[in-house]
Amino acid sequence: MNFYEQLRDMRKLKGFTIRELADRSGVSSAYISQMENGNRGVPSPDVLMKLSEGLNTPYSNLMEIAGYLEQPQDSERSKDYVKPRVNLRRFLRDNELSFDGVELTEQDKEWIERMLTVLFWKDKKKDEKTEV
Repeated sequence: MNFYEQLRDMRKLKGFTIRELADRSGVSSAYISQMENGNRGVPSPDVLMKLSEGLNTPYSNLMEIAGYLEQPQDSERSKDYVKPRVNLRRFLRDNELSFDGVELTEQDKEWIERMLTVLFWKDKKKDEKTEV
């Protein structure tokens, strides 16, 4: 399966139309359509970054299927690989973030942090009550 077929399948699997992916990624719907029909070359890493955000798919996956990165052989993949744990509070504070193509301000990130704090605080209190 080539890059264009895989891109189309990823988009459809997420349930997005070409226009929805264009809105989410900032890549024009005409360009996406041309890519999926095989009428364009493999996009640049910058375009792949935008598409990865729009598809909510790891950038490295798109870079692999586009041929920019070598795909590891099964024998090279570690069965015991554990993804590193990310401190979400630090991640929110230390990174420039966007959601569905909208850049988040410092105030947006602060509100997200507050909502997560409340959400997990409630769950922690529930767990403490059930333990008693």
